[in-house]
Amino acid sequence: MNAKRVRHLENALQVFDQMRRTETPFLPLDMFLRRYFQAHKFLDSNDRAWISDKTYELYRWRGLIDHVTTPPHSWVNRMRTFFTSDRWRSNTQNPKLPNHVRSSVPLELFSRLEGSLGTKAAREVCDIQNEPAITYLRVNTNRIARDKVYSFLAARSIPVEKTLNSKAGLLLSSSKQKLLDLPEYQSGYFEQQDESSQLIAGQVDAKPGELVLDYCAGSGGKTLAFAPPMMNQGHIFMHDNRDMKLMEAKRRLRRAAIKNYMLVPPAHPLLPKLRTKMDWVLVDAPCSQTGALRRNPDMKWVYSDERLWRWVAQQREIFEEALKYMKDGGKIVYATCSVLDEENAQQVRFFCERFGLYLSHPPLHALPQSKGMDGFFCATMERK
Repeated sequence: MNAKRVRHLENALQVFDQMRRTETPFLPLDMFLRRYFQAHKFLDSNDRAWISDKTYELYRWRGLIDHVTTPPHSWVNRMRTFFTSDRWRSNTQNPKLPNHVRSSVPLELFSRLEGSLGTKAAREVCDIQNEPAITYLRVNTNRIARDKVYSFLAARSIPVEKTLNSKAGLLLSSSKQKLLDLPEYQSGYFEQQDESSQLIAGQVDAKPGELVLDYCAGSGGKTLAFAPPMMNQGHIFMHDNRDMKLMEAKRRLRRAAIKNYMLVPPAHPLLPKLRTKMDWVLVDAPCSQTGALRRNPDMKWVYSDERLWRWVAQQREIFEEALKYMKDGGKIVYATCSVLDEENAQQVRFFCERFGLYLSHPPLHALPQSKGMDGFFCATMERK
């Protein structure tokens, strides 16, 4: 085994734990790894891939590994169990163990999933979340047809399939491709985006000339997906309280040749003037991420019911503020990457009763799929 890789794996795990406890308690694992590799540029692509894969796997299986590891449960001891033998994996089929241990999730989270989904579905969801994440692409149909990108990738012997649900999506059979170096990516022909996110963005059926507010825009993933049909006509206003995310969105939109947008952070003087003007408002709300734990498995180990109720309260505050921007006859789309009723159906029921709204059509939702897309929930509402 490569000693340098093992040393950096242990170091990365310990540094991330330390940062989570002190400096940045909500830093996602994927973002931490990007920063770690930027600070250790001597690690080549093979080193980075190995360290990333093992970091994710150790976080996915941390609960089960702890069960079979002699205390103290340090990363050194977990790594020893993980690398010494694969026998610990057989405990996933051990009927004598509690369900949450077999599926390697905290008891509090499993109980909440069980309450929303039932025991069998909760087990299935937890087991699927322990699989490696699948790589999806979204084609920028403003610039090129999906069939052409499909042909480009296939000609480079990249195993690729067309998605069934998203008309702009492609599915990579292998996630080991160096996509960011491809000229098609540099030209803005496609981006990485899970199919679930593409389906959420597809609920914003904005036409050329309409006004859209992406209220929790982040780095612009949903905007990049719903903007092409607008053909750079009309206006998209992107709001987020994280300036760094909006700057990243600006770079992505420039690469995709999307021009009809404006960044409107909370202090922007135009923001109050946009109230009651929007044809569409998208609220991609912060949530427990219980539908997308494959991508950040560390999030399940910081879950608590107390934190869930904080998410629920924050979602209600954000939705009430975002609703002020919807015009009469407009529509508001509420979305999460959660599979919990408390953040989805129960929230929509609250919104409709509190604000006099009704569903434009039945909500779109799905549980995480094995070797498929993440779990999500999406509901479109309008005023009575």
